[in-house]
Amino acid sequence: MKKLYFFIAVLISYASVAQNDVTFSVDMSSYGGSFTTVYVSGELNGWSGDSNPMTDMGGGIWSTTINLAAGEYQYKFTIDNWTDQENFTAGDACTVTDGGFVNRIVEVNGAMTLDTPTFSVCYDDGNPGPHDTTFNVDMSGYGGSFTTVYISGQFNGWDGLSNPMTDMGGGMWSVTLPLPEAYTEFKFQVDNWTDQENFVDGDAGTVTNGGFTNRYINVTGQQSRNYVWSTEGSTLSTEEFTPASFKTYPNPTNNSWNIVTDNVIINTIEVFDISGRQVLTSSPKTSQTSIDGTGLQNGIYFAKISTDNGASSVKLVKN
Repeated sequence: MKKLYFFIAVLISYASVAQNDVTFSVDMSSYGGSFTTVYVSGELNGWSGDSNPMTDMGGGIWSTTINLAAGEYQYKFTIDNWTDQENFTAGDACTVTDGGFVNRIVEVNGAMTLDTPTFSVCYDDGNPGPHDTTFNVDMSGYGGSFTTVYISGQFNGWDGLSNPMTDMGGGMWSVTLPLPEAYTEFKFQVDNWTDQENFVDGDAGTVTNGGFTNRYINVTGQQSRNYVWSTEGSTLSTEEFTPASFKTYPNPTNNSWNIVTDNVIINTIEVFDISGRQVLTSSPKTSQTSIDGTGLQNGIYFAKISTDNGASSVKLVKN
């Protein structure tokens, strides 16, 4: 299967890299055929058809927990050593299309319990978009001269001029686009393709299709991402309170987090999972409030807290 080299690299470094328990589950209740066992197959096991069998939990739900190092992993649910497998359409919001294959993807950054999807179906939050998606790119390390930075991708037919970005100062350029709920590829370029970002196959946050290696994003809700020109990976956007400060406790928690500011009114709180999908939102209009995490899966989240004095993001841990 593809990207075997990735699996070999994981094996070599396995003993020295911090591992995380990641729980996968899938709903097979609507599967039309007969089968014996469901498996997780992917970059996490060299696309093996029988290395990670799942347990029948009843009610059509199958589950397993796999110990993984931090990083991105493509995968899918399979049946009886590849007798059958999930099938997706390129562009489905829970997938990436890489080298002609359309797979699910997970970004591991700590212990996680993933949502339970239906076999061959992406999650459905009832809101297909469009979702306001903010892209920020740091150009401060760019070595040449340019006039304007643009974002080009599948959402605009890779046009060189459709989506110019705004110079925010300090080398940062930004644009917010209303995008449909989908997987989409893109990259940053300057002055109508006078220059563009360059990546190699396997860089974090990229996919390679038809000989081209591009960034990608899964648009599943409102989100904001920070990038550095021609540098792999991304982070959720963070801004600083000025001059307000706040406390968040307990953190980690198994139910809720308390948020307390220095007598500054909290206007909105938006909570995102590590893929950038918004999972909670509230408008407390008070200086102290709480975030109810009882309905969230265990894992890492980010809360963007907006006040009249600015906004900031804080990492939240649910266990």
